Parts: sequence; structure tokens; C-alpha cells
Amino acid sequence: MLHLPTSSRLFSSSLFSLRTAFSLWTAAVISLVAGCKKSSPPSVEENKILQVTVVRPAYDTLEWTVRQPGSIEAFEETPIVPKIAGYVQKWNVDIGDRVKKGDVLAQLWVPDLVAELNQKKVEVQQAQKALTVAESHLAAMAAAVAEARAGLRRARANFAFWQKHFQRLSKLEHSVIDKQVKEETRYQLQAAEASLKEAEAKLAHAEADHQESEAVRNKARVDVAVAEAARDKMQTLVNYAALTAPFDGVVTQRNISTGDFVQPPAGPATVPLYVLHRRDVMRVFVDVPESDAVWVQDGALVRVRVPILQDREFQGKVRRLSYSLKRQTRTLRAEIDLPNPDDLLRSGMYAYAAIQVERSNTLTLPASAVFTQGDVNEGYQDFCYVWENGRVRRTPIKIGLRGEDRVEVLKKRGQKGWEDFTGEEKVVASGISMLRDGQQAVLASEEN
Repeated sequence: MLHLPTSSRLFSSSLFSLRTAFSLWTAAVISLVAGCKKSSPPSVEENKILQVTVVRPAYDTLEWTVRQPGSIEAFEETPIVPKIAGYVQKWNVDIGDRVKKGDVLAQLWVPDLVAELNQKKVEVQQAQKALTVAESHLAAMAAAVAEARAGLRRARANFAFWQKHFQRLSKLEHSVIDKQVKEETRYQLQAAEASLKEAEAKLAHAEADHQESEAVRNKARVDVAVAEAARDKMQTLVNYAALTAPFDGVVTQRNISTGDFVQPPAGPATVPLYVLHRRDVMRVFVDVPESDAVWVQDGALVRVRVPILQDREFQGKVRRLSYSLKRQTRTLRAEIDLPNPDDLLRSGMYAYAAIQVERSNTLTLPASAVFTQGDVNEGYQDFCYVWENGRVRRTPIKIGLRGEDRVEVLKKRGQKGWEDFTGEEKVVASGISMLRDGQQAVLASEEN
């Protein structure tokens, strides 16, 4: 008997163990594969006939919801800046204070403007007194004109008397007395004529003085108006020393202290003295994507959910649309007004808006009748199953907008390429995941 060395016996034993383990592993894999084949479910019978419910494409109102995040802002946010230069004499409100329209927020000290206002008031008084004098003089001139007109009437009457008397005496030619009387009458007639011309000259002079007095009076009136306008302008500037609230709201910023020198803003970087927010109505700004922008209309109903308020919902409406889209984001700015009677909504809060959108008279199918296949690399294609002659055909389609439960259909793939829907197609309404292209099917019912 041949005896092997100890090292040789160990090597042979290890080799036998490896072969045994490999045989066992191979047998286990074969058994596992055989077991899997035995446990696989039976395939669907190709000749099985299904019952399907069909629906025809119909014109309907397509409704869907545009859900986008938004930001809550004050309905009005007004920075309060001074219109005149001055020193802060007193400030009356601080941040968080509620104010009413017309409340004085702060008072400025402007002694130079007050002094100039007093001077303008004195000038108005002087102009008014000059007007009073001018009106009195005008009244005197009017009386003089009236007196001159009365004297002219007397002179005309006297001239007419002596003219007629002279004409009567002129007919008496043979009497000496008549000649003497005639000469005296001629002298009286000449005197009356001179008095008439004098009365006419006096009237003309009185009327000229009256017109001059009237012009002086008119100028005095203009002077009064100019003085009053200058006074009112200065009064307006002095009134600017009181900084008032333009509306009911809350103070969100205060940047002044007593004694500060303030002046009108010189540029956009100027810090306002106060910032006031209107809080009875708030605005929600929402950026609507380009795909929905054209369908969002003014007055659309909106549900606004505010997460920080335990997802409380508020009802509102779209009140303003920017019309044009932002080039950077391709979004449309929509503004929603929300009443804020409980003062729960604050500027800067995050919100989530659901805008109700609809499009009427649109050819649609139920959403359950349309499915999509494909991937990112090869692209996606939409399909539906059309029932024809006892079989269902998988038909590629082009869709438009997607509503809550219906989908807009635009085109279908036919024998000659893309075709319009006729509205007579019988499209499988539901259960399309169980169908195969060309599978036999019978109609169970047809939905309206």
C-alpha cells in the first residue's frame, strides 16, 4: 500500500471539498430555476373576448385647477417721505400702531416757512384794502358820470328851447322891437349851444375817469387774487409739516427721531420716515405658467391656502393680470384680492393658490380613456383604444389641455396620417390597461 505524504493528503482533501461544494451549488441553481418556471402565472388567453364600455368625443367645458405658490402682500404699501425740509418736532406713532386716514404721524418744525406765511397773509390784507379804495373811487366816478349826463340833458333841453324861440322870432321882419328881441334870442341860443358843448365835454371826462377807476379796481382784484394764491401756496407748504396717514393701516417701519433734520427725497435710495401698510384687503401674487396663462381670466375663483395658519383656506377672485409674461420665467403675474377682516393675513406670508380655470366648447374625452407611453429619451406618446368591427385598436392621438376629469383631443393617427376627430369614434372609456391592440371585444354599453 502506497502511503502519501501528509501535505499531499491535505491537498487532495481540499480539492475534493471544492468539487463537492460546486456540485451542490449547481444543483441548487437548477432547482431554483425549475421552481420559478413552475410558479409563473399562466398567460392571458389571446382569444379571450372582453366587454367594453365606449364613449364618443364630445364638445364640453373643460375645467381644471392651476395650483401655484404665491406671496401675500399688503393691498397698498406706502412710504411716507417729507415734501419740505425741516426738523422733526414730534413723532406720534411707532411700528405696529394702527392708524386712521388723516392721523398725524409726525410734525415738522419749519419756522422760516411759518414766517413767510405770515408775511403773505399781511400782503393779502394790503391788497384787499387797496381793492376797497379802488371800489370806492370807482363808485365816485360813477356818480360823476351820472351827474354829467344829467347836466348834458339840461343843456340839450335849454339849447332846444332857444333854438325854437329864435326860429319863431326870425319870422317877424318889420318891427324894431322884433329885431332887438331877435338879437337877444340869438345871444341866448349861442350861450345854450356853448353850455351844451361844455356838458358834453364834462360827460366825456367823467366817463374817462370812470373807465380809469374801473381799470384800477380790476387791477386791485388781480392783486388780491395773486396775494391769496401766494398765501395759499405757502399755507400748503406749511401744511406739509404735518405728515398724515393716506389710508387706514398699520405702521411697519419708523426711521425718525425727535430733532432729526429731514428733507424731500433726492433719489430712490432715500429711506422713508414711515412705511404704512393697508390691511383690510390683501393681495396674493401668483406666477401662472405659460401653459395656463392664456386661460386664466379676470374674475376666476381662487382658493388660497395659508400653511402657517394650519392650512386655512380663503376664498377670493383674480382681480388683475399683467397680460404679458416675464421673459426670464415665462410666467404671468396674477393678483388675487383677499378680504382680511380678522387681520390674520400679514404681508410676506407664503400661500398656495388654486385657480379655477375653464375652457368652453372643447372636444374632449374622459381622462380614463387616454393613456401615455414612452420615456424621457424616446419621448412620450398619447393613445386611446377605438372600437371598430368587434376589435379595439390602439390609436395614437394628440391631446391639448388636461382637465380634472376630461382631456382635450386634437388629432388622431389614421391611414393617411394625422386626422381630425369626427365625433363618431367609439373610444373605450375605462379599463384600458387590460386591453391589447387588435383584441376582440364586444360592446357592453355606450356612455353619453
